[in-house]
Amino acid sequence: MMPVDYLFRLDADSQIGTGHLMRCLAIADALRAQGGRCAFACRPLPPTLRPKLQAYPLRELDDDGAFWPLLTALMPRWVIVDHYGLDAEFEGQVRRHGSKLLVLDDLADRRHDADLLLDQGPLRTAADYQPLLTQPCRLLLGADYALLRAEFVARRKPAATPFRRGFISFGGADPVHACLHTLQALTATAWWSRCAWTLVAGAANPDWPALQQWLAAHPARVTLLRHSDEMPRLLAEHDFAIGAAGGMMWERCCVGLPTLSVPIVANQAFNDAVIAHYQLGERLTLDALQQPAQLEAALNRLEARADYYHQQGQALVDGQGLTRLTTQLRSEE
Repeated sequence: MMPVDYLFRLDADSQIGTGHLMRCLAIADALRAQGGRCAFACRPLPPTLRPKLQAYPLRELDDDGAFWPLLTALMPRWVIVDHYGLDAEFEGQVRRHGSKLLVLDDLADRRHDADLLLDQGPLRTAADYQPLLTQPCRLLLGADYALLRAEFVARRKPAATPFRRGFISFGGADPVHACLHTLQALTATAWWSRCAWTLVAGAANPDWPALQQWLAAHPARVTLLRHSDEMPRLLAEHDFAIGAAGGMMWERCCVGLPTLSVPIVANQAFNDAVIAHYQLGERLTLDALQQPAQLEAALNRLEARADYYHQQGQALVDGQGLTRLTTQLRSEE
């Protein structure tokens, strides 16, 4: 590998999910568009995810120690870390190698030794991170730093639309089988036959055969996709969504797509609180999602308040977070 300007350290698989990968890829694409040279370092990725990084040099790490010779060889100006398992000990060693460090976090649950720290949660405050910082660090907090590709901004819906097309996605991995649970509950509601549906299972979804079998046994107007590189278009073409309270929340808010959100893993609890605080959409727990009566009632409420949720989402997320971040990175060089 040749020297690079930015080296990304993250992992992704069916258990971790793909959120770290997708937001780092969005940053890399924005930096490359400005002439930046980017590379990625990850533990071995599932075959379904490797193509997402085909435009970039990728070094798959057999063990944690393999990162340090790579860092010495590439000499990046910035290392960008998006990993819940890495903390100030790792970050400090990166900085001692001479690179500046940007940390992406949304948990505020471990110590950090960084130059920049970005947490796109709107309810985050400096007080959440100050006790965790080992040195002065610039904090980039809130929805102004939501890391969305420009295509989502270009697809912002001018208004909510009548509910005829529903979109279902629970991220790239869906370790709790939420896609399958949603289909099973929907078939017992009036919404199943009322709307046309698109379900994006996610590249690392473990239930692909089961989803195919379920839809074969329960005919409806459903388009089933393993994954899609056209998420901005898909969100804009649908009238409402059912999905996880993860990183896709920011995409749906920016586009203005009224959404029934379900936190499917523990680290989405904070986003669920954000949705409640800013009244960004309807919410259900994973258990409630599996109850047809509760799912139907939630979709009825979502339809009744669609205009309000469209406005709330777009007011919170303007989609300029990548521009703000890349400007900050350049100013710190």
